[in-house]
Amino acid sequence: MLDVAAPSGAEAHDRSGTPDDKGKRLAWALYECARNPFYVLINIYVFSAYFANHVIADPVQGQAVWGYILSTAAVFVALSAPVLGTIADAGGRRKPFLAASILLAVPACGLLALARPGMGSGILLIAACLVVANICYELSSIFYNALLAQVSSPRRYGSASGLAYALANGAGILLFGTYMLADFMIAPATGNFLVERATPLVVAGWWLVFSLPILVLVPDAASTGAPLATIVRQGLRRLRTAIGRLRAMPDVGRYLIARMVFNEGFIVLMMFMGVVGAGVLGWTGVQLSAMGLVLSVVAVGGSVLGGFLDERLGSKMSLQIGIVGCIFANLLLVTIGPDTVLFVATDPHASGGLFPRAADKAFFVAEGLAAFFVTAGLVSSRVMLAKLAPRDAMNELFGIYALSGTATSFLGPLSIAVLTQLFASQRAGLCAGIAFLTCGLVLLGRVQSGHASPA
Repeated sequence: MLDVAAPSGAEAHDRSGTPDDKGKRLAWALYECARNPFYVLINIYVFSAYFANHVIADPVQGQAVWGYILSTAAVFVALSAPVLGTIADAGGRRKPFLAASILLAVPACGLLALARPGMGSGILLIAACLVVANICYELSSIFYNALLAQVSSPRRYGSASGLAYALANGAGILLFGTYMLADFMIAPATGNFLVERATPLVVAGWWLVFSLPILVLVPDAASTGAPLATIVRQGLRRLRTAIGRLRAMPDVGRYLIARMVFNEGFIVLMMFMGVVGAGVLGWTGVQLSAMGLVLSVVAVGGSVLGGFLDERLGSKMSLQIGIVGCIFANLLLVTIGPDTVLFVATDPHASGGLFPRAADKAFFVAEGLAAFFVTAGLVSSRVMLAKLAPRDAMNELFGIYALSGTATSFLGPLSIAVLTQLFASQRAGLCAGIAFLTCGLVLLGRVQSGHASPA
């Protein structure tokens, strides 16, 4: 297990030499800030809704296509994540892999600006760029998460993880505000989705600039100096060994299985938020961005509370609270339609304000709950593995952690895509999330560790 840090100040090291440096923790946390706009502006709110409702031009078909794109990316990540993680362990260094992910993701994200309404065969290029950017987004998390041990002592993992998500959601607040201002000033005069098409360029530039601190300031692990071929062989051998070692770490194995399941519920709640809001309720980009801005503030609260609960109640209890909150939010979402809330009829023609109908307000509340509890859950999800994992296996277990979040991560989007097409209903697709969250909660209950860390 990881050593417990000696309480020797911000610049001190624990007994194993783990750094506890505020500046390096901030540089590490800023990478979450760098990549988060891709997740929220491209995958959730702005570009996803534009893609499904205008590039595809059919909300139901658009949600299905979006699900198939995300599931395709997830399959590639599932096949490569654990292998790359163990190769990085064998070579010692993590930052070259992180840099490669960034350098592939940034141009792929920028090319999404080529998306046009009804673009026909050109949609294949946009789909390919989405797949590449999502693959790199997920793969970068392996090496990013593993670098946590380079910048923080174990007893500060919770606060460091919470800081990262707080900064990430702070970036969301700034960029959503910028989007709404640009839409107000530019879109009425053009009517050609200029702001939506410019969003990928802004996100790509943001990703590149705010990745620099972690690449420049955060120390990497020492290189083993072994030849590449040797590193690859050793990495594959370590992967087989790591999977075998899970038998000697039953709590780690049980946790990774639980995370594999409940993470699908997180994906259902967050990745289809914009697609559902635009398709079911007919929300505009401004409405989605207004919700995104408010929910970014809400998510900051979730990240702060998640870090607080993690350090006071332990990762397991904090994570269970997050999952239960997500189940409640998902149940509320599937009852909302243009003229229904909790399956009770409401006035579909109410006017006045940005969110005039009862359905609009209910959807806003449901997604607010989802954002709050998903963010709180993500904080503890990462920290729980860091607490459970032996220090010398951190990279390889974070590779398997990525596998546990991606080996079946195609199932969430794929389930939504299939259910949406089968029932010709976007709300029917969301029912998959309830099953994933409930099963994940039950499996998490079997994990014995993950309690509060010693002071």
